[in-house]
Amino acid sequence: MSQEWEEARVHRIPGLSERQERLYWHLLTVGFTTRDDLRKRFGGQADDDLGELQGRGLVHSDPPVARRPSMALQGVLLERETSFRAFAAYVEELDELYSTTNRPADGEPVEVLTSLNRIQHYFEEIHAVARQEVMQLVTHPFMPLSPVGSPAMSADADDDHPAKCRVIYEKRVFDNPAAIDGLTHSVERGCEIRLADRLPHKLLIGDRTLAMTPRYPRGHPDSRQMLLIHPGTMMDFLVAAFETEWERALPLQTDPGQFTENGRDLDDNEKLVVEMLAGGAPVERIATALRVHKRTAERRVDELKKRAGVATLFQLGSYAARNWLS
Repeated sequence: MSQEWEEARVHRIPGLSERQERLYWHLLTVGFTTRDDLRKRFGGQADDDLGELQGRGLVHSDPPVARRPSMALQGVLLERETSFRAFAAYVEELDELYSTTNRPADGEPVEVLTSLNRIQHYFEEIHAVARQEVMQLVTHPFMPLSPVGSPAMSADADDDHPAKCRVIYEKRVFDNPAAIDGLTHSVERGCEIRLADRLPHKLLIGDRTLAMTPRYPRGHPDSRQMLLIHPGTMMDFLVAAFETEWERALPLQTDPGQFTENGRDLDDNEKLVVEMLAGGAPVERIATALRVHKRTAERRVDELKKRAGVATLFQLGSYAARNWLS
């Protein structure tokens, strides 16, 4: 037992003296034993040491028996884990500080953002300071970085936030109810919205002067790190990538100018349904966009079928594209 003890003593249990830990180690090793045996082996202080072990929940009963360590030390493990996470976060902040203060005078075209605070900061800053245009690709899984009601996200497009806005949503994004709130907010801000089956990566560009995109591909274990891109060749590539996806995506936001005289008699919800039907969207997706139950969406679709004089969803989509959309 002596060699095993010498190897294990580097993992000292917090709050125990070396003598007390030797006693606990002995009970774990030999199992059942009497107090007299412990006094003979560990001396007259064995009773006091046993009292300390029992008080910490490491030993129970009389004659004393050691508890299973994973249960007895669970609280210590959780405390150590919490402390480690807090220290790791602090080291991360220090690393960010180092990166900031040791940056070359002319700046870098690409910065790595590792802390959530800095990612949220730049996400909100891009939205807040853009004056020409905000371009965004929103992919699954959806992770909101800023509350809809935050100052950076709450200004109207024609008020304190004059930048126009174009957003492409990946269809699976709407599996998350929070994405519906984001879509509604974007529509209310006057953003142009399009829908795609799949997008290559998340992306946010403000005025073509500052952009954010993930450092690693989707599915990578470290999905949190982001790249902050400044003007240059990389920015040009990202703008070109967005424009390519924009051309491929289907319009989602209602634009009165694209409806014929006949189609302008539709209300706003009906126009949204018509656009989505023309783009091939199923009723489930329409219900999600309208934030209503599937049955409610089905009733709206049935009403449009009657107005168009058709029987199937496919026929309605075709009719809408020919007669209600210019």
